[in-house]
Amino acid sequence: MKYVFFENKENASEFCKRKIISADRQIVLAGAGINLERYKMQPYPKHTRIHFLYLGRIMKEKGIDELFYAVRHLKKENENFVLDLVGFFEDEYKEQVKELEKQVETLSRKEIIKKSQSDPRPFYIEADCVVLPSYHEGMSNVILEAAATGRPVITSNIPGCRESVENGKSGLLVEVKNKEMLYDAMKEMLHCSREEREQMGQAGREKMEREFRKEVVVEKTVQSLREDEKRDF
Repeated sequence: MKYVFFENKENASEFCKRKIISADRQIVLAGAGINLERYKMQPYPKHTRIHFLYLGRIMKEKGIDELFYAVRHLKKENENFVLDLVGFFEDEYKEQVKELEKQVETLSRKEIIKKSQSDPRPFYIEADCVVLPSYHEGMSNVILEAAATGRPVITSNIPGCRESVENGKSGLLVEVKNKEMLYDAMKEMLHCSREEREQMGQAGREKMEREFRKEVVVEKTVQSLREDEKRDF
């Protein structure tokens, strides 16, 4: 029997429901897992202003419109924070980012890069909270990497994101495409104490150690393949 690997239960269930892949041929993994030696727990920063980090492609499907809405409205209320945008985007998004930089003084476009060409770890280290309001994900590496570094996250309550977050404990989950809920979550994070945010980051790291260590994911994959080979003989 040949298996099909999925990164989250919802995707696997959908394939089963549509009778594409039967349940006995499905294996759900925690994405590719996270290398906890590469992404080490880091001391929580001591900024005078909270730094929200968005790391990824700057595009609609990543929830960038909702993020920009939340940032604008928080700025109108004179909330004290910085948004660090780090990611690669097509030419069509450049003007939008430039316009936001004019409107929102707290936006810092530190470096616009292709992820494959840069090490993201320094950005996680400088972040107080990582924000990823995606519309859909397989299993978000950004969330895994941020949590492993010890940073709380705000992300969408969707397959591929919610599996790696304990809502209210290691981060905050928001309804997908809900700009008001994202605004509320960012405001809540702003009004948490530094100690509370640090504790959330610690909870995220512990979850990564329990459930998402790369060694565990690799071992599960190898074990499944071995069982498959035995059935073939």
